[in-house]
Amino acid sequence: MVGIDKKGLETVPENGDFVLTQVATKPLQSRVNPGGFDYKAYLKKIKVYDQINLSSEEIVIHKNNNKINPLSFLRSVNSKIEKKLDHSPLSTASKNLIKTLILGKRNALDQELIQAYANAGVIHILAISGLHIGIIMLFLGYALKPIMWITKSNGAYLLFIIASLWSFAVFTGNSPSVTRAVTMFTGFAIGKYSHRIHNTFHLLVVSFFLLLVIYPPFLFKVGFQMSYLAVLGIIKINPLIQQLWRPRFFVLRRFWEITCVCLAAQIAVAPLSIFYFHQFPGLFLLSNWLVIPLFGLFLIVSLLLVVLIGLKIEIGLISVGYDSIVYMMNEAVLWIANQEHFLFQNMRLSLISLVTIYTLMILIYGSIKFKKINYVIGAFATIIILQMILFLEKWEHSKINQLWLLYQHEKTLIAHHTPNKLLLYSPQDISGEERVINDFKNKYPIDEVEIKTFKNTFVRNETELLVLDERVIYKIPNIQPTHLLLSNDPKVNLDRVLANIQPTKVIADGSNPPWSINRWKKSCEKRNISFVNLREQGAYKINL
Repeated sequence: MVGIDKKGLETVPENGDFVLTQVATKPLQSRVNPGGFDYKAYLKKIKVYDQINLSSEEIVIHKNNNKINPLSFLRSVNSKIEKKLDHSPLSTASKNLIKTLILGKRNALDQELIQAYANAGVIHILAISGLHIGIIMLFLGYALKPIMWITKSNGAYLLFIIASLWSFAVFTGNSPSVTRAVTMFTGFAIGKYSHRIHNTFHLLVVSFFLLLVIYPPFLFKVGFQMSYLAVLGIIKINPLIQQLWRPRFFVLRRFWEITCVCLAAQIAVAPLSIFYFHQFPGLFLLSNWLVIPLFGLFLIVSLLLVVLIGLKIEIGLISVGYDSIVYMMNEAVLWIANQEHFLFQNMRLSLISLVTIYTLMILIYGSIKFKKINYVIGAFATIIILQMILFLEKWEHSKINQLWLLYQHEKTLIAHHTPNKLLLYSPQDISGEERVINDFKNKYPIDEVEIKTFKNTFVRNETELLVLDERVIYKIPNIQPTHLLLSNDPKVNLDRVLANIQPTKVIADGSNPPWSINRWKKSCEKRNISFVNLREQGAYKINL
């Protein structure tokens, strides 16, 4: 993983350029608190093991003059359109949304707005994925019909559709989500427009395994898992739900179709979404009812708007109408996201519970679809197994009694975790550290959180923790520390302290500078005392 500081950088490297440096790579670091996202473990799954951060003085950019090809041409067109878009009369909100939906600039939107879309249950419309590629494929199917009439050949017609989909993928930057969506819908396009393959499930399976053969780490990407589960839900679960009601009127029928698709996709991805993100948007149906019906038209208009801007055609009146639509859509999503009572947070699912739930869903589907007693018996047996798993997890949580030394930048934070309760201690103000608390709640069932007055000693059973801070107080009667926590860069001769109190473990937290930590580590190594640097490994747990 390479990071380049743009300060002082005269030329920004582009796709196809070579970046030369003599700086050595370093192993990835992971500072993880309980329940937090382990970025190092995630990168390891996709075969990324090292990192390198470079300044402008440490690199030489060698321009690749032999990169004039269709791929680089489409990417350069993307950059030129982005510059023209910035100078268009559209509002900032509209520009950012077009950059996200059409140009593939995933960081264009404000983080607050992205979180609102996630809380409202419509985050899928922001990432260029199966929904967008499916809409574009259907639009191309109608727009390119004249090719079939002229050539009188389905082959040429299909070839133009597939070529257009892949050109769009390259134009948007060929991100993993776009690549897998285009691969998936290439198969669907072959089935739909060749009129030869009718089993969409087989096409889905073929595209799934094809992508894994080309790049196996795709399997560990959350987007890959959720997109295929969503499409699988639409293919398999959607027909079962639609059978429950068959409206005669067109408007009701259209409304019911959208509802069924949203329900089917949400049922398929909900357990996985809870497993990864620990929340469920209770108003997802309302959000989709407001956004999805006209989203296809909105996306095509956005695409045509980009073409007009690229051709430098005036869009004065069009921009006013488009800005109004974007404003109303964002406001509707923000209003739904603010209904916090319907956003269920801090939900937990273990891996074994997740697998059991999906097994149960498959058996229930088989019971409804095939009406065989074996599926019904299997479903009831799986329910019993799931109850046993949940009971055992609750029993394990009831025995918890842990002291956590947490990593926080320039802060000291200690957490005492007992069943359903979390006590936090810090000499600094931690009233705003909601992320640490939420991470704990995502991992453990915690009903009560309390911030306590900080103290320098913690004695529980066989464990005695002494906090050595800037006051340098370590000679305390009746205390023989087993663990020594160095906090707030104490000005002390650590060799003398270690000789006096003889702890078995020394820990340095995030409130200390790196140079002091390195010096303390050497002192501990001389005495064969175990040393823990929270800046490198994150939280340290002591079982009480």
